[in-house]
Amino acid sequence: MNIFDTLRRAVIALLVSAPAAFAGPVAAPLDAPTLAQPVAANCNAIAQQMAAQYGGKARATLQNRGGQQVCVVVIVVEGKNGQRAQRIEQVVPLN
Repeated sequence: MNIFDTLRRAVIALLVSAPAAFAGPVAAPLDAPTLAQPVAANCNAIAQQMAAQYGGKARATLQNRGGQQVCVVVIVVEGKNGQRAQRIEQVVPLN
């Protein structure tokens, strides 16, 4: 009997003897942050509005600057007639 057979038998014995450890319900943390997703979604919505305004593609990140949450939006507008793309960065405070 080689080491792999021994290891395989040990894993099978562990799984058979303790199925409740793997099948129990998962509890959610009690103090889950509730503002993280809505604020990030709001930041992405701001970025999409600005992208439509400038006619480009936008990406937004949520940052904390000076103790205030802000949305940093970067918009890339493609150049015309062979010109380079223009990068516009704006900081929008979240209220």
